[in-house]
Amino acid sequence: MDSRSLGRPTVVVAIADSELLDQVLALTAVVGVEPLLLSDVSLLRQHWSAAAMVLVGVDQAARIAALGLPRRGDVYLVTEERTSAHAQPWSMRLGAAVVPLPASARWLSDALADLCGMVRGTGNLICVVGGSGGVGATTLAAGLAFVAARTRRTMLIDADPRSGGLDLLMGAERTPGWRWPRLATARGHLGDLTGQLPSVDDVDLLSMARGEAPGWELKAEQLTAVLLSAMRSHEMAVLDLSRSLGSAGSEALRRAELAVLVVRDDVRGVAAGREVAREIERDCDRPGLVVRRGRSRMLEPTLVASGVGWPLLGSFDDDPALVLAAERGDPPARSGRGSLAQLCHRVLSELPPRTPPTRERE
Repeated sequence: MDSRSLGRPTVVVAIADSELLDQVLALTAVVGVEPLLLSDVSLLRQHWSAAAMVLVGVDQAARIAALGLPRRGDVYLVTEERTSAHAQPWSMRLGAAVVPLPASARWLSDALADLCGMVRGTGNLICVVGGSGGVGATTLAAGLAFVAARTRRTMLIDADPRSGGLDLLMGAERTPGWRWPRLATARGHLGDLTGQLPSVDDVDLLSMARGEAPGWELKAEQLTAVLLSAMRSHEMAVLDLSRSLGSAGSEALRRAELAVLVVRDDVRGVAAGREVAREIERDCDRPGLVVRRGRSRMLEPTLVASGVGWPLLGSFDDDPALVLAAERGDPPARSGRGSLAQLCHRVLSELPPRTPPTRERE
C-alpha cells in the first residue's frame, strides 16, 4: 500500500543502495509515511509530476538524469556524508538539493512530517501593504514586529525588492546574517532560520540586500518556503509587501490572518488605496485599513475607510520623530510609546488566538 490509498501525499523513493535505503525507510517509519519504492527507475516517469516528494539515491542519479524528466520542486538527492561531494554534479543535473545522511536525518524527518501534515505551524501572519509610496507601510510593519516581539517570537520579512532593505530602517545594515539573495533558490521545506538571520531586539529580520544579484525577482515558491518556515518556528510573522503584488504577494495574502492596507488621509491617498484594495481583495479573507494622518489632517479616518471600502483598524500620526529615528537606525515603536505603538497593539489584538500544535489522526 502506498500513501495515495490513505489520501496522503505520495513520497517516491528510488534508491538502490541497501544501507542508504534503510536509513530513509527508518525516517519514513518514524513519521508514519509509507513511501512508494521504485526498484526500476524507468517507472519514475509516471509518478514524477504527481508525487509530493521524490527521494533519489545518488547511486540512481545517472539513470534518472538519462530519463530527461522536466524540472520540479521537492526532489532530493540522498547520499552518505562521505560521498556527498560526488553528489553535487548530479544535484545540478537533476535540480535536486543534496541530503547527506545521517547528518541531515532530522531535516529530512521534519520535511516528511510537514509534507504529510503531521505537524501544523501555528504562527500568525500579517501582511502590510502601502496604498501609495511613502505612506508608512514599512514603518507600520516594523512597529508591529517590535510590539509583537515583547510577548511572542517574531520574524519581520521584507518582500519589497525596491524598498532599499528593511535592515536600514532597523539599524541592522551592518549586522551579519542572511539576506534574501542567500535564499534566492529556496523552495520546498526550509528549517528554522533562527540564528542565520540578523536579529534586532528579539526580532529576526529577513531583508532585501543592496547591490547584490541585480535583476533578481522574488518568486512565489521562495516566499512560500520562507513563510512556512517562519510560521513553524515563530509565533508571529510580519510581511512588508510591495504594492506590485505579483504571484508571490498573492500567495502570501492567501496565507495571512490579516492584511493591513496603509492609506494617506487625503483624496489622492484614498483613490490610490482603493485601487490597491481591489487587487488585495482577490486573495485576502480578512482586510483592515490603517490611516496615516498628515499634519494638515485632511480627512477623518472614518471617511477614508468609507472611501476605500475597508474596515478601519486605526490611525497613526505623521510624526517627524519617526523620520528622525529612521535616519538614526532607531526602529519604529521600539520605545512602546506614541500613536504608532498604540496602533500596533490594537492591530495585533485583531488576530485570532493561537492554538497549540496538533497532529492529524487517521
